Amino acid sequence: MENEPFLKVTGVSKNYGGVRALIDSRLSCEKGEVHALLGENGAGKSTLVKILCGVVKPDSGTIQINNKTVEIHSPAEANRLGIAAVFQELSLVPDLSVAENIWLGHEPLNRFGLIDYKKMKNMTESLFEKLGLEIDPDLLVRDLPLAQQQLVEIAKALSKDPEIIILDEATSALGAQEIDLLFALIKRLTKEGKTVIFISHRMDELDQIADRATVFRDARYITTFKWGSVTSEQIVNWIAGRDLEETYPKKSGSKSPEIALEIRRLSSGRVLRNIDLEVRKGEILGLAGLQGHGQSEFLKALFGVQPVTRGEIKIFGKKTEIKSPVSAIAAGIAYVPEDRKTEGLLLTRSVRENLSLMTLDRRQVWSLIRSKAETGDCLKSVEMLNIKTPHLEQAVEHLSGGNQQKVAIAKAILTQAKILLLANPTRGIDVGTKTEIYQLMHDLADQGITILFYSTELPELVGVCDRVAVFKQGEISAILTEEEINESNIINAALGIA
Repeated sequence: MENEPFLKVTGVSKNYGGVRALIDSRLSCEKGEVHALLGENGAGKSTLVKILCGVVKPDSGTIQINNKTVEIHSPAEANRLGIAAVFQELSLVPDLSVAENIWLGHEPLNRFGLIDYKKMKNMTESLFEKLGLEIDPDLLVRDLPLAQQQLVEIAKALSKDPEIIILDEATSALGAQEIDLLFALIKRLTKEGKTVIFISHRMDELDQIADRATVFRDARYITTFKWGSVTSEQIVNWIAGRDLEETYPKKSGSKSPEIALEIRRLSSGRVLRNIDLEVRKGEILGLAGLQGHGQSEFLKALFGVQPVTRGEIKIFGKKTEIKSPVSAIAAGIAYVPEDRKTEGLLLTRSVRENLSLMTLDRRQVWSLIRSKAETGDCLKSVEMLNIKTPHLEQAVEHLSGGNQQKVAIAKAILTQAKILLLANPTRGIDVGTKTEIYQLMHDLADQGITILFYSTELPELVGVCDRVAVFKQGEISAILTEEEINESNIINAALGIA
């Protein structure tokens, strides 16, 4: 690696009204390195990335690429300068094919000026062969699982052959196999002299891939260091500005013997088969297993999104038919989906509108919303979840990822649900916000709310759950008690090992 920075950001600041999103910040990345960008949600990382991608214009500061000062006025200008980004929130068009998404905006044309679809498919196959991906270019993006959609997003960025690649929580939707593939690709790119800016909250990933790291906190630059030269405790202290002695709150112990949710022979086509389960009032039940083995579909079936072909659901002993999200909410079930951008939030609408969306009917009088009641409920939610927003009318898209997730969770809690379904609620969230969400889950459980918690991160299932149901090929292969919950037992059950 060269000592001279290939990318240098100096004195960059950005304000949104009265909110200071970035204060006199800096970043220096060398050619051919993986540079980790660390910080809690709201620390300023996303704002800096948006500035580099031409989405946001800075109020002050300079950007240099290869010793030349540049101004990035638009995403097209960023692409011309060799900058490409992959964000945690996907920007794919669901109803276009994989190939059409990858070459969108720079499609190959034939001699008549029309899109050459045959050439586009061949180009996609060549790109996938180079990247080691096995995805059908003709499939519609909406028919792909989330992990493959994320890989398509990465391929789309690399199709432009950028010199600077920004990966913002790009592994949050990927399984272990896809992460290994991505890391091998990153190592190959850096050997070719590409610069990779890698944003992640997972220390184990950074141990494998990072060369250096820069920490941001409270919109300010804190420090830059060589990865491996300091302890993880010191890194966490820089990120949070405090020592995080306990990531996971202490489990409350005894639970009510009352059965809140009883499921018998629940099936959904070939996706779910003969699910039998009992969950107690105030229990946190984890859902584990290899990706794509039915955990996510199980939660969607309980919320009326995934069709149930057979089976019986009882809520506090009462048989309940759930055919839609409306009927699920009426039955006391609320769901926080895995992909907050496309399924959980209306990003261009305000915090108030998002929070009250699932409960508007409860504040209506003659089809008019009682605004005083709505505002009061929303303010309580903001306070309870410590949502950092300047006011209720702030558009959700301008909040950090962690605060967006808090809005999605608060929206579900406002329904006063007896059963809360959480699908990867800490995906792409910093360690401080994760701790807040874990504590919130325990507080809700202590209030008698039953939580079904699907996570792809084994440590948090071990640290948070009272029991864990492990899925394998659409069935529950094991239910682990609190004494049995550890990573080894979860993996063994997921693989079908006795």
